[in-house]
Amino acid sequence: MTSRLSPLLFLLVLLLSPLPVAAAPAAGSAPAPAAVPLPLADNFLILYDAADTMARPYHDTGMTRLEAEKQILARSNKSLPDLHWQAGLYPMWKPGLWLQGAAMGFRPYFRLQNYDKAAFARAIDRLPVQPTGPPMLQVGLMKLEHLLGLPGRTEVFLFSDGRHSTVPGLEIEPLAEARKLAAKFDVCFTIVSSADTAEGKKLLADIAGVNTCSQVMDFDTVFDHPEHLLGRLYLPASDFSDILFDFDRAAIRQQDIPTLNRLGRFLQEHPGDYVVLSGFTDNIGSEAYNIRLSRRRAESVRDYLAKNFGIAGKRMLLYWYGFANPVAPNTTPEGRQRNRRVTITLRSAS
Repeated sequence: MTSRLSPLLFLLVLLLSPLPVAAAPAAGSAPAPAAVPLPLADNFLILYDAADTMARPYHDTGMTRLEAEKQILARSNKSLPDLHWQAGLYPMWKPGLWLQGAAMGFRPYFRLQNYDKAAFARAIDRLPVQPTGPPMLQVGLMKLEHLLGLPGRTEVFLFSDGRHSTVPGLEIEPLAEARKLAAKFDVCFTIVSSADTAEGKKLLADIAGVNTCSQVMDFDTVFDHPEHLLGRLYLPASDFSDILFDFDRAAIRQQDIPTLNRLGRFLQEHPGDYVVLSGFTDNIGSEAYNIRLSRRRAESVRDYLAKNFGIAGKRMLLYWYGFANPVAPNTTPEGRQRNRRVTITLRSAS
């Protein structure tokens, strides 16, 4: 009988024995949460220039500038994470009767709405590659006034060769309109310039000068690196420690040189990669001043890498945001120190 009961006793012992407990991970060994990109704008609008002046051949690519513009947008959209912006894709102008405020005069390719990567790609695919009329920079800027009443910051990306067809006395000059928009709305312009005249280059530079957050990007640079175009919309997960700065200063601190030297060596050893340098400040001082200061900080890091490691300027992409996106409270000296920074992010050009 004992022999028949022993299997039952064995099973009972197993059931009553305490289960082994998995060893707890050592302190600090748990993997950190995956870093995710952070949006640095609430909305973005793209103005597509389909003017007849964009129908010229684009170098030896076999494309026109207009076809190259469309390709830039398609590739830029592929590189963009979906961070729930409000987004729109609009023409500078379409043929037909145009009246101030007329909805039909500014038909969207992608009406302002929640950004959807796939739907935005389909809208880009439908963009015309045949010119639709004369350059209408002034009209595109005028029509923006009907779109910019959005909460939060709006980034406007516009393509232009600096030409326009302003009717004196009936339409506002492009620069005057840009100044008006910058004074009225929380808006930053990124102008993709294909200007080939001194007058056109000056006009686009002046438009970018209407506030401290706007900039001009060269068409050729954006064609070679389309991911640069929309990069200022978000802050990627950082790969290196932040470079910190003293109050109201843009000089590199001695304690941050080892990090920059490691970055410089990495870029030398990986010529297919480039670096995004994003400047920030604490919240002491005006927004305009801090945007300028954050730019100077990003430029200081760029200049160090160029001088000490020979890194080409085209491999260093600079953005500047002032006191946006603090990583610590600005209510303490320690928190403000952490916010006075340049973040470093590596990206592959492939």
